[in-house]
Amino acid sequence: MGWHMETAPPYTARWLAVWALCAAASAHGASAFDASINRLFITAVSVNGANYQNVSATVNSFTLLGVDGGTAGADTFNPANNLLTLGSVVYQGTTYTNVRVQLNSFTLLAATPVTPSPGTSTPVTPVTPTPTTPTSPTPAPDSGALTAANTCSLANFQADLVALINQARATSQVCGSTAYPAAPSVAWNSKLFDAAAGHSADMANQNYFSHTSLDGRTFDQRITAAGYAWSNIGENIAAGQSSVSSVMSGWMASPGHCANIMNNRFTEVGVACVINNSATYRSYWTMNLGRP
Repeated sequence: MGWHMETAPPYTARWLAVWALCAAASAHGASAFDASINRLFITAVSVNGANYQNVSATVNSFTLLGVDGGTAGADTFNPANNLLTLGSVVYQGTTYTNVRVQLNSFTLLAATPVTPSPGTSTPVTPVTPTPTTPTSPTPAPDSGALTAANTCSLANFQADLVALINQARATSQVCGSTAYPAAPSVAWNSKLFDAAAGHSADMANQNYFSHTSLDGRTFDQRITAAGYAWSNIGENIAAGQSSVSSVMSGWMASPGHCANIMNNRFTEVGVACVINNSATYRSYWTMNLGRP
């Protein structure tokens, strides 16, 4: 599973420090774990044959299975059992090799899929199952086929989401170490939903997880293209969750996503979920928040 949020404020000193650590880890060719913020940075990792780089995640709970030492192997992750193997990882200034970790609870913050360069002879293997009987996988619906009533085939999708969002906003919340006062209720907006549905469908169909579309569009560009005239906007994304309650619980447990939901500048919301059984995480969620 994964969660990711984005708004449009300038970078803070804390985030600059985070990215500096990430760059340092990349420079040494190793992954890095910062225990002070439970943040893991992986330079490059293979997931079921697909390759990703510049991966960052908040590790909420994990079980260390073993440290074998010796010559560093490849970084791999198996989403079926959340088993992560790090060939080389820097922790408190010491480099450990061949570390096996069971990720019990984590928040995926960013991951860039690696696409092969034109003319290369070894393309990245797509993440698709090998059926025993040849079948044609059904692609996720495009945004025009989605409605708030049938998204991810979840009954009462729109009503349940609005109720949980406004239930959270009705009382003060602590997001990470920051306290937020109660905020006014938000209303469902069909244009924000259209933008969210389009992005969820795109992630599901093209098997990636990022605020930036593979064609380079950013969340503000997608929301504007959907016809929403905004003064403030924000976006949360998630992947792998199977219900409205589970995705909301994950977002509220993550400081950045929680801050977006509690932001009193936002007055409207649209959320979409799209399923593609052939994609890595199967379900892809997008929440767009805005104020005209």
